[in-house]
Amino acid sequence: MSDIISLDDLAGTLAEYCREYTGEITEKIEAGIENIGMEAVREVKDLSPISDGSDKSIPKGAYRRGWTCRIKKDQGNITATVYVKGKHSRLTHLLTNGHLNRDGTTHSKEFPYISIANEHAQKKVEKLLEDL
Repeated sequence: MSDIISLDDLAGTLAEYCREYTGEITEKIEAGIENIGMEAVREVKDLSPISDGSDKSIPKGAYRRGWTCRIKKDQGNITATVYVKGKHSRLTHLLTNGHLNRDGTTHSKEFPYISIANEHAQKKVEKLLEDL
């Protein structure tokens, strides 16, 4: 049988149950967002273009290895930011949108790898929230 709660304690008991439930949901969401962020990093790494090694100033695969994820928790909000660390971060815009080569003649190919990983991550977040 359930515990008997006096009317005086009802509000406090309900508030405690709500806090426990909110805490459980928050933990599940935080764990899910962290997992989705790390999955997005793996996906972006897999889809990122890799240098052919012709430019000696950029080691082969350095851009691809530079992807990481930062998880920020602030007053009930959780954010997973996927980014390139280090000096290779400036390549992201050029590779995503394409650019003219140094000689100005040909246009480099666009690589929409970030938007693909972002769409997949958004769908996973929606599924996570629906499953709660």
